[in-house]
Amino acid sequence: MAGTVQKQNVFVYNRGRLETEILQDNSMIQYTYDSNGNLLKRTKESSLAPYIISTAAVSYDIYLKGVPNNAQSVHFPTWREQNGQDDIEWIVGEKVASGVWKGTVVLSRHGGTGSYITHIYVDSKAVSGLSAQIQDTVKVTAPSSVSLADTFYEVNVEGVARTVSEVRFPSWTQNNGQDDLVNPWIMGEKINDTTWKIRIPFAEHNFETGNYFTHIYSFDRYGALNGIGGTTVQVKGGAGGSKETDISGVSYDVFIYGVEPTVQKVQFPTWTAYRDQDDIEWIDGVRIGNGVWRATVVYSKHNSEIGPYITHIYGDGNFMGAWTFKVTNSQNVKAPGTAKISDRYYEVSIEGVPANVTRLEFPTWTNNKGQDDLNWYQGERESTSKWKVRIPFANHGNETGIYTTHLYASDGYGNSLMVSGVTVEVQQ
Repeated sequence: MAGTVQKQNVFVYNRGRLETEILQDNSMIQYTYDSNGNLLKRTKESSLAPYIISTAAVSYDIYLKGVPNNAQSVHFPTWREQNGQDDIEWIVGEKVASGVWKGTVVLSRHGGTGSYITHIYVDSKAVSGLSAQIQDTVKVTAPSSVSLADTFYEVNVEGVARTVSEVRFPSWTQNNGQDDLVNPWIMGEKINDTTWKIRIPFAEHNFETGNYFTHIYSFDRYGALNGIGGTTVQVKGGAGGSKETDISGVSYDVFIYGVEPTVQKVQFPTWTAYRDQDDIEWIDGVRIGNGVWRATVVYSKHNSEIGPYITHIYGDGNFMGAWTFKVTNSQNVKAPGTAKISDRYYEVSIEGVPANVTRLEFPTWTNNKGQDDLNWYQGERESTSKWKVRIPFANHGNETGIYTTHLYASDGYGNSLMVSGVTVEVQQ
C-alpha cells in the first residue's frame, strides 16, 4: 500500500507447499513441483511493469503487501480494456500471509488478449491498481498429413507459460465423432519450461484414416483450464514396415493400412532383388485390426539372401501398394580364440540383433567324438540388440581341443535361423 515500507520476504504456501516467495524488491520466486510433490525448479520473475502474460498461463496472481491486520476484505475488480467494463469481475482476495492478500485473474472469464486492468480495494477503499498485457505466445506444430505406416505422429506446443502445471491434448478422429476420445484427456510430456508434446498412436484410434483432431488445453495450479490451440492432421493408408534390419532378425513384417472392410483376401508376393523373381513367394496376409493386414517374410524361404526384398500387395486381386526392405548382415559376434580349462568357461556374445528376436540359442559341442556332448544353451538378452551366453567346460567333460558354437535366432512366430558360428580352442 502507498506509504507502507516492507523490509521482509514473504513466503506464500498453498496446501502446505511453498508456492511463491515475494522478495523485498517485490520480485517473486515461483516454485514448481511434479505430481509427487518433488521440487522441479525455482523460477525468478520480475514484478516490474509492464506485466506481459501468455494466454497459455490460464490465470495470473496479483499480490498486495502491507494490508493492515484488521482489514476484513480485499477485492481486485478486473476487466479487459476492450469494450470497457462489460466483463468486469470483482475478484475476492485471499489472505495468504500476514499483511499479504492475493487475487487470481482467470483469463477465460474475460475473453481474449489485450490490456487487462485491475483496481484494488481494501475494505471498500481504493488503494492501488495495475494493468497487464495478455499476448498469444502459443505455436502449435504438427504434420499436415501422415501415413498409418508411420504408426504415430507428434503434436508440439511452444510458448506455454512457465506457471502452467499441465497441458492436455484431447484427440479423436472425424469418423464416428468422438467415439475414440480418450478420457481423461491425455497429458502431454513437458520438454522444457515452455514446450510440451504428445504422441498420437494410430492403434488407439482403430487405425482409422481421415482427419484426426487434437485440441490443446493448459491448466494452472488451481485446476482452471484454457483452450490454447488445436490442429488437424490428415491420415492416409498405405504400405509400411521396417526400413532396414540384420539377417539375424529371422523375419520381418510388412503391413497394409486403410484396407476397405469388404476386402476378403490380401496377398503379399515377395522376392529378392538378386536374380529377380526366382524366389517369389505369395504370402497370404492376416487381418490384425481395423483395415490393417500383415504378412511375415521369412528369410530362409528366400535363401537367406542379403540385399533388397521387394513386396507387392494385392487386395482381392487389385494392386494396393508396394514395400521394399533392405536386409544386411552386420551383426558382431565376439568369442575368445583360445581359453584354458582353468577358466571354467568362455563367453560368446552377439550385437546388432533386431528387436523382433525373442530367443537366441547357442548349441555347442567339442570336436572329440563329434556331437556326443551337444548342449543347447539359451542366450541371455543384455539389451535390445545384444545377447550373450556362457559355455561351461564341465558340461563337456572338461575336454580340451576345439569347441564349436553355433548361433540360432528365433522370432515371435516360431521361425528360426542359424546366423553365425564360432570355434574356440580350449587348452590345458
